[in-house]
Amino acid sequence: MTESSGQNSQLSLFIKIRNVFLTGIFALLPLVVSYYFLDFLFNSMTGFVLPYIDTLDLKYSIGMPMFTKKMISFFLFLLIVFLAGIITKNYFGKKLIIYFERIIEKIPLVKTVYNATKQIIVTFQSTKTDTFKKVVLVEYPRKGLYSIGFVTNNRNILQDGKEYDYYSVFIVTTPNPTSGFIIIVPKSDVIVIDISVQDAFKYIMSAGVLLPENKIKSLEDKDDV
Repeated sequence: MTESSGQNSQLSLFIKIRNVFLTGIFALLPLVVSYYFLDFLFNSMTGFVLPYIDTLDLKYSIGMPMFTKKMISFFLFLLIVFLAGIITKNYFGKKLIIYFERIIEKIPLVKTVYNATKQIIVTFQSTKTDTFKKVVLVEYPRKGLYSIGFVTNNRNILQDGKEYDYYSVFIVTTPNPTSGFIIIVPKSDVIVIDISVQDAFKYIMSAGVLLPENKIKSLEDKDDV
């Protein structure tokens, strides 16, 4: 009896320690991910300017610390972006971009990458219409399984002499929402769900952990898990 209670107390202690450890991981994980993301962003932004700073440092024997070099590279990068914005807003800047685009159009592989990237940026910069019109559920990748998608366009397709309504639906990957794929689905097979695009992105990026507020209340009322 005493041995059994001792084992139970040890197991209980182990579970408590495990729970505290997991709580610590979940508390620190967003900070760690954010740190590495910012570190990656910072290194990416300073990476292409840094070699020139290194060259100047060696040439004139300045002896700058690496942190100083990175900060100078970072501010130079911001300055270049700002100047690029000013140039592209005026007439001659736009003409210059058109000239470079014509050169790029003659390079086979680069042309494809450039045009695809430009199209994505133009789409997401659009202010006349919402890029994602509504949040929907579609049976994908097979019957009985549902994926969350975003309607990007609706179109009529002529088939066997009849017109059918279809949606272009963008299926976002999780937890990285910057990639995904387009599927064309009959309008009748699409289920529109009453949540905002922002809430849907939160749900996707959290791998289904962060439910929209109205859904949480609905589940609590039904005692659903």
